[in-house]
Amino acid sequence: MRMRLALSLLLTACSLRAAPAQGLVTIDQAVRYGLQHNLVLRESGEQLRTARARLGVAKSGRFPQLNARYFVQRSNNPLDAFASKLNTRSVDPATDFTASALNDPGASTLNATEIAVQLPIYTGGKLSAAIRGARYHEQAAGFDLDRVRQQTVFQIMRAYYAAQAAIHGRQIAADAVAAARGHVETTRRLVREGRIVVSDRMTAELNLAAVEGANEKAVNRARLALDQLKLAMGMPVNDHIALPPWQEPDVQPLEPLPVLEQQALTARTDLAAARSMISAGNANIDEAHAAFKPQVSLVASSDWYSRHFGFTTSSQSVMGVVSVNLFSGNRDTHELAAARDQKAESELRVMDLEQVILNQVRAAYYGVKEAIARRKIAAANVARARETVRLVKQRYGEGRTILLDVLDAEQLLVAARNEKLASSLELATNQAALGLSEGTLSGPQ
Repeated sequence: MRMRLALSLLLTACSLRAAPAQGLVTIDQAVRYGLQHNLVLRESGEQLRTARARLGVAKSGRFPQLNARYFVQRSNNPLDAFASKLNTRSVDPATDFTASALNDPGASTLNATEIAVQLPIYTGGKLSAAIRGARYHEQAAGFDLDRVRQQTVFQIMRAYYAAQAAIHGRQIAADAVAAARGHVETTRRLVREGRIVVSDRMTAELNLAAVEGANEKAVNRARLALDQLKLAMGMPVNDHIALPPWQEPDVQPLEPLPVLEQQALTARTDLAAARSMISAGNANIDEAHAAFKPQVSLVASSDWYSRHFGFTTSSQSVMGVVSVNLFSGNRDTHELAAARDQKAESELRVMDLEQVILNQVRAAYYGVKEAIARRKIAAANVARARETVRLVKQRYGEGRTILLDVLDAEQLLVAARNEKLASSLELATNQAALGLSEGTLSGPQ
């Protein structure tokens, strides 16, 4: 198993590191890499293993307990001295029943070895309740692990889309710089030819400086977005990564909102984990109740006694033990009250989480609808802005308008392109967020 895991990790890492040379890192590759390297996900895996170990501890209570004990006792207590002789079967009727021998026996040494087996017969339901509680904790840990996996997938997808969009935004800014430089060259030429005034050239140069500043911001945003993607993937920040060009996300069909809400309440594993904790709370209450019931166990032991180290004499015993706690300083009462309060807390947590989930579904649902509408408007605006730029440039070339009109039209085109990019990014992110809120988001198969 470890060999297969190590080989899988090696192949994943090698394929990802080789991607810039052989191709571009796809979103599936990014998600696979992140699922292998995300520390929060690995921590949740450890929590699941801990819960499984605790279930094993609870189950072990049903098995016999085997204990060994060895001790050496030296005492001049008359009772201990006489008991040592009895245990070693060395009582001498002629000398050991005199008044001086019984009252002043002197110091005696006893070596004792004991092996005992204890088997619980009845614990008032404590063992079965502890096992049920541990099993529900294991179940909850498994659900939590699945939820953390979904959240990890979403974080990587969101960072991936943001990085792609930032790189595309850098291209939009670069296009604006190219257009601005063209205006500077044109106006300089026209000034030399005496066809326009110097103020037009200065306006073009100021516009170039502004778009170059915007371009620097776009370059830095792309750099930071790639770093955020590496962070989400668990990749070293100095490693190189290349992404395919931004593509407009497809609009996924939307179920009616009530259907999505009901599906979320059914499929969300964090809600299932919270419900498992209610069941665990019931088990804890049963376990606390067991303290008020009798406990029955069976004990069998073999003992060896000797004046010196060894196994000179032996004896065996079997006994049944019934115990009832009559008073524990109200500890058992307080433990029962704590178990009930903990269960009530778990029930309130489930109620609160249900409302949070419904709000998350609604937010993602309306976010998707808003992004679809915004992108439709933005796409139409981009087409209109492109046509406006063409017409204004044509009029400027004919001397029927001023340069400021051209620059204003180009700024509107840049703004329209950025708005379309922002709405498309919002659409892709919210569609992933909707899957996460429903509990249906999954990574690469």
